Amino acid sequence: MVFFEGTRRFELEDLLRASAEMLGKGGFGTAYKAVLDDGNEVAVKRLKDAVNVTGKKEFEQQMEVLGRLRHSNLVSLKAYYFAREEKLLVCEYMPNGSLFWLLHGNRGPGRTPLDWTTRLKIAAGAARGVAFIHNSCKTLKLTHGDIKSTNVLLDGSGNARLLDGRKPTQKSDVYSFGVLLLEILTGKCPNLVETGHSGGAMDLPRWVQSVVREEWTAEVFDLELMRYKDIEEEMVGLLQIAMACTAATADHRPKMGHVVKMIEEIRGGGSETSPCNDGINSAAESSPCLSEDTCGGTTSQ
Repeated sequence: MVFFEGTRRFELEDLLRASAEMLGKGGFGTAYKAVLDDGNEVAVKRLKDAVNVTGKKEFEQQMEVLGRLRHSNLVSLKAYYFAREEKLLVCEYMPNGSLFWLLHGNRGPGRTPLDWTTRLKIAAGAARGVAFIHNSCKTLKLTHGDIKSTNVLLDGSGNARLLDGRKPTQKSDVYSFGVLLLEILTGKCPNLVETGHSGGAMDLPRWVQSVVREEWTAEVFDLELMRYKDIEEEMVGLLQIAMACTAATADHRPKMGHVVKMIEEIRGGGSETSPCNDGINSAAESSPCLSEDTCGGTTSQ
């Protein structure tokens, strides 16, 4: 086991004998919640053999970069283990589940809707996390690579935290973040939008563009948001940011640092307002905290 600075150390045997709960499966492998003998909770990702790892040296170099990334809106990598037959990542455990679950989980009776203030706070926090990744090393031009609601996790205070992913471009990160904003605004899964005309489906950005083009902008927003007063201007502001991020031409998309400023300006810092933690906590009680690929995810372009 290789540990990063500030992490409480333990042996691989401690991890392997810890009580474990599977949280979800994704393109990289399977995620578990592990409770160590001392009661410490961690999230463990067991990487698939198919994951593109060329060798131990390259893997260690990638982990050293990720391990140095420390930000309040990123999930911290605590440790890793590399062997031919086993590759493990040990991260912070996020107790309040994922944005995906808060948006789409338990849509039946008794559901606690995700209120607008909380959605705006999560959007701002996720934007700061991506912007930090993009600006943390100018020479490497780091990217997240897998921005979607299942990878936006909520910590004990309801703050958005991102898991690191693959290596596309920073502009494709911006596109995927725009899709994430559209998911927050519409309450719809990115790849599961029915057009209503012919029974067909289209991806979320195309659907939103088609609705806005017909000047039916109000039809875009999640019906659960209609109960909140005096937020239409803020919703339209976030929608404009989302559409800029999902511009078809990559060079027309804003940089993440600018996206952060635009989101913060929507409420003049109001996105820092404490979220409705009762809503987050009630939804998180049955939430798969690291579940991936449940909803199809975003498209990188």
